[in-house]
Amino acid sequence: MDHLQECGILMNLDHLKAFHRVAVSGSFTRAAQELFLTQPAISMQIQALETALKVRLFDRSHRRISLTSEGDVLFSYTRRLFDLFEEVQSVFQDVSGLQAGKLGFGASAVMGTYFLTKFISSFNKRFPRVEFDIRIANSHQILENIINGEIELGVAGRALTPPQLTRVFLHREPYVVVSAPDAPLALAEGIVTLDQLMSTPFVLRERGARARVKLSSWFREVAGYDIHSGSVTISNLEATKRLVASGFGVTALPYIAVAEELQRGALVKLNVEKFDLVIDYHLFYQTGKSLSRAARSFLSLLAENGYPIPAELWMNERKTPTEKEITVR
Repeated sequence: MDHLQECGILMNLDHLKAFHRVAVSGSFTRAAQELFLTQPAISMQIQALETALKVRLFDRSHRRISLTSEGDVLFSYTRRLFDLFEEVQSVFQDVSGLQAGKLGFGASAVMGTYFLTKFISSFNKRFPRVEFDIRIANSHQILENIINGEIELGVAGRALTPPQLTRVFLHREPYVVVSAPDAPLALAEGIVTLDQLMSTPFVLRERGARARVKLSSWFREVAGYDIHSGSVTISNLEATKRLVASGFGVTALPYIAVAEELQRGALVKLNVEKFDLVIDYHLFYQTGKSLSRAARSFLSLLAENGYPIPAELWMNERKTPTEKEITVR
Protein backbone atom coordinates (compact mmCIF):
# COMPACT_ATOMS: atom_id res chain seq x y z
CA MET A 1 0.00 0.00 0.00
CA ASP A 2 2.53 2.57 -1.13
CA HIS A 3 -0.06 5.36 -1.48
CA LEU A 4 -1.36 4.76 2.04
CA GLN A 5 2.15 4.65 3.47
CA GLU A 6 2.98 7.95 1.77
CA CYS A 7 -0.03 9.47 3.53
CA GLY A 8 1.45 8.40 6.85
CA ILE A 9 -1.80 6.64 7.79
CA LEU A 10 -1.91 4.00 10.47
CA MET A 11 -4.55 1.74 8.95
CA ASN A 12 -7.33 0.39 11.17
CA LEU A 13 -8.13 -3.19 10.18
CA ASP A 14 -11.73 -2.92 11.36
CA HIS A 15 -12.26 0.14 9.16
CA LEU A 16 -10.81 -1.70 6.19
CA LYS A 17 -13.00 -4.70 6.90
CA ALA A 18 -16.10 -2.51 7.03
CA PHE A 19 -15.14 -0.82 3.77
CA HIS A 20 -14.49 -4.16 2.09
CA ARG A 21 -17.83 -5.69 3.09
CA VAL A 22 -19.72 -2.61 1.90
CA ALA A 23 -17.84 -2.71 -1.41
CA VAL A 24 -18.54 -6.41 -1.89
CA SER A 25 -22.20 -6.35 -0.86
CA GLY A 26 -23.05 -2.91 -2.25
CA SER A 27 -24.96 -2.11 0.92
CA PHE A 28 -24.24 -0.61 4.33
CA THR A 29 -27.09 -2.63 5.80
CA ARG A 30 -25.88 -5.98 4.50
CA ALA A 31 -22.29 -5.19 5.53
CA ALA A 32 -23.52 -4.44 9.07
CA GLN A 33 -25.41 -7.75 9.19
CA GLU A 34 -22.40 -9.72 7.96
CA LEU A 35 -20.09 -8.10 10.52
CA PHE A 36 -22.67 -8.24 13.38
CA LEU A 37 -22.62 -4.47 13.76
CA THR A 38 -25.22 -1.74 13.54
CA GLN A 39 -25.56 0.30 10.36
CA PRO A 40 -24.55 3.54 12.16
CA ALA A 41 -21.37 1.78 13.38
CA ILE A 42 -20.51 0.80 9.79
CA SER A 43 -21.19 4.33 8.58
CA MET A 44 -18.94 5.78 11.31
CA GLN A 45 -16.10 3.41 10.36
CA ILE A 46 -16.36 4.33 6.69
CA GLN A 47 -16.46 8.02 7.58
CA ALA A 48 -13.39 7.63 9.80
CA LEU A 49 -11.55 5.89 6.96
CA GLU A 50 -12.51 8.60 4.47
CA THR A 51 -11.36 11.27 6.92
CA ALA A 52 -8.04 9.52 7.49
CA LEU A 53 -7.38 9.07 3.76
CA LYS A 54 -8.86 12.48 2.86
CA VAL A 55 -10.87 11.00 -0.02
CA ARG A 56 -14.43 9.92 -0.71
CA LEU A 57 -14.67 6.17 -1.07
CA PHE A 58 -18.36 5.80 -1.97
CA ASP A 59 -20.76 7.81 -4.11
CA ARG A 60 -23.97 8.03 -2.11
CA SER A 61 -25.81 10.35 -4.47
CA HIS A 62 -27.66 7.53 -6.23
CA ARG A 63 -30.11 4.95 -5.01
CA ARG A 64 -27.42 2.26 -5.03
CA ILE A 65 -24.05 3.20 -3.58
CA SER A 66 -21.04 2.84 -5.81
CA LEU A 67 -17.29 3.14 -5.46
CA THR A 68 -15.52 6.31 -6.41
CA SER A 69 -12.28 5.99 -8.38
CA GLU A 70 -10.37 6.30 -5.09
CA GLY A 71 -12.59 3.67 -3.54
CA ASP A 72 -11.88 1.34 -6.44
CA VAL A 73 -8.14 1.69 -5.81
CA LEU A 74 -8.58 0.80 -2.13
CA PHE A 75 -10.88 -2.10 -3.03
CA SER A 76 -8.16 -3.61 -5.23
CA TYR A 77 -5.95 -3.74 -2.14
CA THR A 78 -8.55 -5.00 0.34
CA ARG A 79 -9.55 -7.82 -2.01
CA ARG A 80 -5.98 -9.10 -1.95
CA LEU A 81 -5.63 -8.48 1.78
CA PHE A 82 -8.75 -10.35 2.88
CA ASP A 83 -8.30 -13.09 0.32
CA LEU A 84 -4.91 -13.75 1.90
CA PHE A 85 -6.38 -13.73 5.42
CA GLU A 86 -9.02 -16.25 4.42
CA GLU A 87 -6.41 -18.41 2.68
CA VAL A 88 -4.13 -18.52 5.73
CA GLN A 89 -7.05 -19.35 8.00
CA SER A 90 -8.27 -22.05 5.64
CA VAL A 91 -4.82 -23.65 5.37
CA PHE A 92 -4.40 -24.07 9.09
CA GLN A 93 -7.95 -25.23 9.62
CA ASP A 94 -7.42 -27.76 6.83
CA VAL A 95 -4.15 -29.06 8.26
CA SER A 96 -5.40 -29.26 11.83
CA GLY A 97 -8.40 -31.21 10.60
CA LEU A 98 -6.33 -33.83 8.79
CA GLN A 99 -7.39 -36.80 10.86
CA ALA A 100 -7.41 -39.41 8.10
CA GLY A 101 -6.31 -39.90 4.52
CA LYS A 102 -3.83 -41.64 2.29
CA LEU A 103 -0.83 -40.38 0.37
CA GLY A 104 0.73 -42.29 -2.50
CA PHE A 105 4.34 -41.27 -2.99
CA GLY A 106 6.99 -42.56 -5.38
CA ALA A 107 10.71 -42.00 -5.14
CA SER A 108 13.97 -43.15 -6.62
CA ALA A 109 16.10 -45.43 -4.46
CA VAL A 110 18.30 -42.64 -3.08
CA MET A 111 15.50 -40.21 -2.31
CA GLY A 112 13.13 -42.84 -1.00
CA THR A 113 15.69 -44.45 1.28
CA TYR A 114 17.75 -41.53 2.56
CA PHE A 115 15.81 -38.31 1.98
CA LEU A 116 12.09 -38.89 2.45
CA THR A 117 12.22 -41.22 5.43
CA LYS A 118 12.98 -38.54 8.00
CA PHE A 119 10.11 -36.39 6.73
CA ILE A 120 7.71 -39.31 6.72
CA SER A 121 8.55 -39.86 10.39
CA SER A 122 7.96 -36.18 11.23
CA PHE A 123 4.70 -36.13 9.26
CA ASN A 124 3.45 -39.25 11.04
CA LYS A 125 3.98 -37.59 14.41
CA ARG A 126 1.71 -34.74 13.32
CA PHE A 127 -0.87 -36.82 11.47
CA PRO A 128 -0.64 -40.41 12.72
CA ARG A 129 -3.85 -41.49 10.98
CA VAL A 130 -2.65 -40.68 7.47
CA GLU A 131 -1.61 -43.81 5.58
CA PHE A 132 1.47 -43.73 3.33
CA ASP A 133 1.96 -45.81 0.20
CA ILE A 134 5.63 -45.40 -0.69
CA ARG A 135 6.93 -46.92 -3.92
CA ILE A 136 10.64 -47.14 -4.62
CA ALA A 137 11.30 -47.40 -8.35
CA ASN A 138 13.30 -45.89 -11.20
CA SER A 139 12.36 -42.47 -12.52
CA HIS A 140 10.47 -43.78 -15.55
CA GLN A 141 8.24 -46.01 -13.43
CA ILE A 142 7.54 -43.25 -10.92
CA LEU A 143 6.35 -40.88 -13.63
CA GLU A 144 4.17 -43.59 -15.17
CA ASN A 145 2.60 -44.28 -11.77
CA ILE A 146 1.72 -40.60 -11.34
CA ILE A 147 0.22 -40.36 -14.82
CA ASN A 148 -1.86 -43.49 -14.17
CA GLY A 149 -3.11 -42.09 -10.87
CA GLU A 150 -1.52 -44.86 -8.79
CA ILE A 151 0.43 -42.33 -6.73
CA GLU A 152 -0.02 -38.60 -6.20
CA LEU A 153 3.53 -37.28 -5.85
CA GLY A 154 6.93 -38.45 -7.00
CA VAL A 155 10.55 -37.49 -6.49
CA ALA A 156 12.98 -38.44 -9.23
CA GLY A 157 16.02 -37.23 -11.11
CA ARG A 158 14.61 -37.63 -14.59
CA ALA A 159 15.27 -34.60 -16.82
CA LEU A 160 12.50 -35.13 -19.42
CA THR A 161 8.99 -34.31 -18.21
CA PRO A 162 5.88 -35.74 -19.92
CA PRO A 163 3.25 -33.10 -20.80
CA GLN A 164 0.80 -34.61 -18.30
CA LEU A 165 3.15 -33.80 -15.41
CA THR A 166 4.60 -30.69 -13.81
CA ARG A 167 8.14 -30.70 -12.43
CA VAL A 168 9.43 -28.58 -9.55
CA PHE A 169 13.08 -28.48 -8.51
CA LEU A 170 13.50 -29.97 -5.05
CA HIS A 171 17.09 -30.80 -4.17
CA ARG A 172 20.65 -30.88 -5.57
CA GLU A 173 22.83 -33.71 -4.29
CA PRO A 174 26.62 -33.99 -4.75
CA TYR A 175 28.23 -37.31 -5.62
CA VAL A 176 31.33 -38.61 -3.86
CA VAL A 177 33.77 -41.35 -4.79
CA VAL A 178 34.32 -43.71 -1.85
CA SER A 179 36.36 -46.76 -0.94
CA ALA A 180 37.19 -48.87 2.09
CA PRO A 181 39.48 -47.03 4.53
CA ASP A 182 42.28 -49.53 3.99
CA ALA A 183 41.96 -49.66 0.17
CA PRO A 184 45.09 -48.71 -1.84
CA LEU A 185 43.58 -45.47 -3.16
CA ALA A 186 42.53 -44.44 0.34
CA LEU A 187 46.04 -45.00 1.68
CA ALA A 188 47.68 -43.09 -1.17
CA GLU A 189 48.54 -39.48 -0.39
CA GLY A 190 47.24 -36.52 -2.37
CA ILE A 191 44.73 -36.39 -5.19
CA VAL A 192 43.64 -39.61 -6.89
CA THR A 193 44.43 -39.28 -10.59
CA LEU A 194 42.12 -40.44 -13.34
CA ASP A 195 44.63 -43.12 -14.32
CA GLN A 196 44.64 -44.46 -10.76
CA LEU A 197 40.86 -44.45 -10.70
CA MET A 198 40.62 -46.29 -14.00
CA SER A 199 42.97 -49.00 -12.75
CA THR A 200 40.63 -49.86 -9.87
CA PRO A 201 37.42 -51.96 -10.17
CA PHE A 202 34.36 -49.72 -10.17
CA VAL A 203 31.02 -50.75 -8.64
CA LEU A 204 28.13 -49.30 -10.67
CA ARG A 205 24.36 -48.97 -10.43
CA GLU A 206 22.18 -50.96 -12.82
CA ARG A 207 22.01 -49.99 -16.48
CA GLY A 208 19.42 -47.30 -17.16
CA ALA A 209 19.67 -45.80 -13.67
CA ARG A 210 19.98 -42.02 -13.74
CA ALA A 211 23.09 -42.13 -11.55
CA ARG A 212 24.83 -44.54 -13.91
CA VAL A 213 23.97 -42.38 -16.93
CA LYS A 214 25.41 -39.29 -15.23
CA LEU A 215 28.54 -41.13 -14.16
CA SER A 216 29.08 -42.61 -17.63
CA SER A 217 28.77 -39.13 -19.14
CA TRP A 218 31.35 -37.79 -16.70
CA PHE A 219 33.82 -40.55 -17.59
CA ARG A 220 33.45 -39.82 -21.31
CA GLU A 221 33.42 -36.02 -21.17
CA VAL A 222 35.92 -35.33 -18.38
CA ALA A 223 38.07 -38.43 -18.05
CA GLY A 224 37.93 -39.29 -21.73
CA TYR A 225 37.16 -42.95 -20.98
CA ASP A 226 34.22 -45.28 -21.11
CA ILE A 227 33.59 -47.07 -17.85
CA HIS A 228 36.11 -49.88 -17.95
CA SER A 229 35.42 -53.58 -18.32
CA GLY A 230 36.54 -54.32 -14.77
CA SER A 231 33.38 -52.76 -13.35
CA VAL A 232 30.70 -54.60 -11.38
CA THR A 233 27.00 -53.79 -11.68
CA ILE A 234 24.73 -54.00 -8.62
CA SER A 235 21.15 -52.74 -8.46
CA ASN A 236 20.99 -52.54 -4.66
CA LEU A 237 22.51 -49.51 -2.90
CA GLU A 238 23.17 -51.26 0.38
CA ALA A 239 24.88 -54.15 -1.40
CA THR A 240 27.02 -51.66 -3.30
CA LYS A 241 28.20 -50.01 -0.10
CA ARG A 242 28.86 -53.32 1.63
CA LEU A 243 30.92 -54.61 -1.30
CA VAL A 244 33.09 -51.49 -1.40
CA ALA A 245 33.42 -51.38 2.40
CA SER A 246 34.72 -54.95 2.28
CA GLY A 247 37.65 -53.72 0.19
CA PHE A 248 36.47 -54.35 -3.36
CA GLY A 249 37.08 -51.37 -5.64
CA VAL A 250 35.43 -47.97 -5.46
CA THR A 251 32.03 -46.51 -6.20
CA ALA A 252 30.43 -43.09 -6.71
CA LEU A 253 27.21 -42.46 -4.81
CA PRO A 254 25.18 -39.46 -3.62
CA TYR A 255 26.64 -38.05 -0.43
CA ILE A 256 23.33 -38.50 1.38
CA ALA A 257 23.53 -42.25 0.72
CA VAL A 258 26.97 -42.69 2.31
CA ALA A 259 26.94 -39.96 4.98
CA GLU A 260 26.44 -42.43 7.82
CA GLU A 261 29.22 -44.76 6.61
CA LEU A 262 31.60 -41.83 6.20
CA GLN A 263 30.82 -40.60 9.69
CA ARG A 264 31.57 -43.94 11.35
CA GLY A 265 34.57 -44.69 9.14
CA ALA A 266 33.22 -47.68 7.23
CA LEU A 267 33.93 -45.78 4.00
CA VAL A 268 36.22 -42.86 3.14
CA LYS A 269 35.83 -40.15 0.54
CA LEU A 270 38.48 -40.05 -2.20
CA ASN A 271 39.71 -36.74 -3.56
CA VAL A 272 39.49 -37.60 -7.26
CA GLU A 273 41.01 -35.36 -9.92
CA LYS A 274 38.36 -33.26 -11.72
CA PHE A 275 35.48 -35.08 -10.05
CA ASP A 276 32.59 -32.66 -9.58
CA LEU A 277 29.31 -34.44 -10.18
CA VAL A 278 25.86 -33.48 -8.88
CA ILE A 279 22.37 -34.69 -9.62
CA ASP A 280 19.16 -32.68 -9.37
CA TYR A 281 16.01 -34.21 -7.95
CA HIS A 282 12.57 -32.90 -8.80
CA LEU A 283 9.06 -33.17 -7.43
CA PHE A 284 6.49 -34.41 -9.97
CA TYR A 285 2.69 -34.25 -9.90
CA GLN A 286 -0.18 -34.25 -12.38
CA THR A 287 -0.60 -30.94 -14.17
CA GLY A 288 -3.85 -29.19 -13.30
CA LYS A 289 -4.90 -31.72 -10.67
CA SER A 290 -5.75 -30.48 -7.19
CA LEU A 291 -3.57 -32.07 -4.55
CA SER A 292 -5.10 -33.84 -1.57
CA ARG A 293 -4.97 -32.46 1.96
CA ALA A 294 -2.35 -35.05 2.86
CA ALA A 295 -0.16 -34.12 -0.12
CA ARG A 296 -0.39 -30.40 0.59
CA SER A 297 0.45 -30.96 4.24
CA PHE A 298 3.47 -33.08 3.36
CA LEU A 299 4.73 -30.43 0.93
CA SER A 300 4.18 -27.83 3.65
CA LEU A 301 6.50 -29.85 5.87
CA LEU A 302 9.18 -29.83 3.17
CA ALA A 303 8.75 -26.08 2.76
CA GLU A 304 9.13 -25.61 6.53
CA ASN A 305 12.48 -27.36 6.30
CA GLY A 306 13.77 -24.97 3.64
CA TYR A 307 13.04 -26.86 0.44
CA PRO A 308 11.83 -24.70 -2.48
CA ILE A 309 8.22 -25.89 -2.66
CA PRO A 310 6.05 -23.17 -4.29
CA ALA A 311 3.46 -21.84 -1.85
CA GLU A 312 0.62 -22.47 -4.29
CA LEU A 313 1.24 -26.21 -3.98
CA TRP A 314 0.89 -26.49 -0.23
CA MET A 315 -1.33 -23.54 0.60
CA ASN A 316 -5.01 -24.43 0.75
CA GLU A 317 -6.60 -24.37 -2.70
CA ARG A 318 -9.90 -22.57 -2.93
CA LYS A 319 -11.91 -20.64 -5.43
CA THR A 320 -12.14 -16.87 -5.23
CA PRO A 321 -15.50 -15.96 -3.68
CA THR A 322 -18.07 -14.63 -6.12
CA GLU A 323 -18.54 -10.91 -5.59
CA LYS A 324 -21.61 -8.96 -6.54
CA GLU A 325 -21.15 -6.37 -9.21
CA ILE A 326 -20.79 -2.80 -8.06
CA THR A 327 -20.87 0.31 -10.16
CA VAL A 328 -17.53 2.12 -10.35
CA ARG A 329 -17.68 5.81 -11.10
